[in-house]
Amino acid sequence: MKKVCLLFASAASVFVQGQTLPPTAQALYNEFYNADVTRGQYAVNNGAQAFATADGNTFYLKWVPAGATASATPLLVSLHGSSGNAFNEFYLWHQQAQAKGVGIIALQWYRGAASVSPNDYFDDPAIYSYVDTALRRIKYPSNRAFLHGFSRGSARSYAIAFYDGQSSGKNYFCTVLSNSGKADSLYPLYAQINSGNYGHALYTGKKWAMFCGGQDPQPSQSGCQAMANAKSWVQANGGNVGLYISDPNLGHGGFHQTPAYIDSSLNYYLSCYAAPTALRTQPNFKTTCVFPNPAGNVLNVNTGNTALSSEIRIMDVAGVMRLTLNIGAGANSIDISCLPPGLYAVMVGEEKFRIMKE
Repeated sequence: MKKVCLLFASAASVFVQGQTLPPTAQALYNEFYNADVTRGQYAVNNGAQAFATADGNTFYLKWVPAGATASATPLLVSLHGSSGNAFNEFYLWHQQAQAKGVGIIALQWYRGAASVSPNDYFDDPAIYSYVDTALRRIKYPSNRAFLHGFSRGSARSYAIAFYDGQSSGKNYFCTVLSNSGKADSLYPLYAQINSGNYGHALYTGKKWAMFCGGQDPQPSQSGCQAMANAKSWVQANGGNVGLYISDPNLGHGGFHQTPAYIDSSLNYYLSCYAAPTALRTQPNFKTTCVFPNPAGNVLNVNTGNTALSSEIRIMDVAGVMRLTLNIGAGANSIDISCLPPGLYAVMVGEEKFRIMKE
């Protein structure tokens, strides 16, 4: 049975569906519900449920079509733009998503009007951990979801795709839509990527879509000049930009003003959702579990019962071997306290994983 709580905010009575939110998440929910009560109530009326992140610092809205099982439904994960909110993202996507049977998770990653720069937005590892939590809670499979970011969320979409693939190895997203926001070369992670620290095949297997408006007031940051550079950058790093929408007559928010563009992006994603992949056609391709990721001083490696022993090799981003040892079948705990923080490749026999050491 769903738990429904009646809560009172300064400007309106706010109904939270899904769970009782802890104080910080509840305050953000109230703030952004009251920022536009019409769109806030639209989410409530259409069954969007609010869930707190694991740390209680924010919330996300989750909605799936009536009668659908979340883990077996096409799913959009959306990141709002500057000073934006999850209710707005749900409102802008809902009608077209509902028509195509696509569920929605809209994350609130702006900390609200009382927050102070540079901590007014959650950082990339936090954002990805929140997305991971939302998808793990519904047992969502790999290579099936659709990531969208608008404006500042678009600028973060490249990092979230990186954490999804190269850092965590979870690969929830088969398709990414970067909507009016480039990968700024001054951003630390992107600067490291440009330096070749992570190689140049970061986005191999990722389908990408992009949008730009010719009337965008910041052409070098979020307009068509920026997005042309972003397209080249993604493709140089192994991604496939198979849908690129450039409309000379539209401005910064032009994508969601044009239903045909929304439909095109959803159709592009759904072809990816429906397509067979190596991971789906070969369910036993990886028999080993490596966790947690990010890791602290201990890395757990469970090889199952398919082998008596395995060799584990851990290499840094430069390809330097940092640790080699033999492990037995089943559960193993490995002390990695000697490794400095960073990204590592972990080879267990012939299986390869990527982890982040904190």
